[in-house]
Amino acid sequence: MTDSLKYSLGALTLLLGLYLFNQKTQKSHTISGSVIFSGERSDIHRVLISEGEKSLELVRSDTTWKITQADSLLIKENQIDKLFDRLLAVKQEMLISRKENKWEKFGVDDSLGRHLQVFDDKDQELIHYIFGNAGQDYQHNYIRNVNSQDVYRTNDNVYFLLNSNTTYWGKSPPKPKEKDTNL
Repeated sequence: MTDSLKYSLGALTLLLGLYLFNQKTQKSHTISGSVIFSGERSDIHRVLISEGEKSLELVRSDTTWKITQADSLLIKENQIDKLFDRLLAVKQEMLISRKENKWEKFGVDDSLGRHLQVFDDKDQELIHYIFGNAGQDYQHNYIRNVNSQDVYRTNDNVYFLLNSNTTYWGKSPPKPKEKDTNL
């Protein structure tokens, strides 16, 4: 074997080794998370969103949703779709803290955070998370399961979807058309 062929094979082996090392390093930086709700959409019968003294309850009857605090409002279907497609599909991406004394810093303590509770048709609580929006990270939120001390960062900013205003979720029904009385 000539020297130039030996050098070429050595360089090729070195490049292949660097490529494989780079691939392994890249995989270690990939963040995987678990969705906060892994059940079916049909499992959910009631959703309770609360922040401090304010709360909003959405209840499903067959296939239609209604706001219990404002039954005269028609539900905005696009908001319900966002609830399922975005809010309940958000992932706990990265563990941030395991210390209870850090909850206030991330806004996930009982008084500062926004609570999301989901119930089934037997009124059994399926999930209960507290979302926080503290800090300067506008692409993510902090989240904590009520039964855990662990604070996670989410893969998406869904804090605005936890709105407890009835007008965010519902709209006034259309006014009836007046009949033409001129004949």
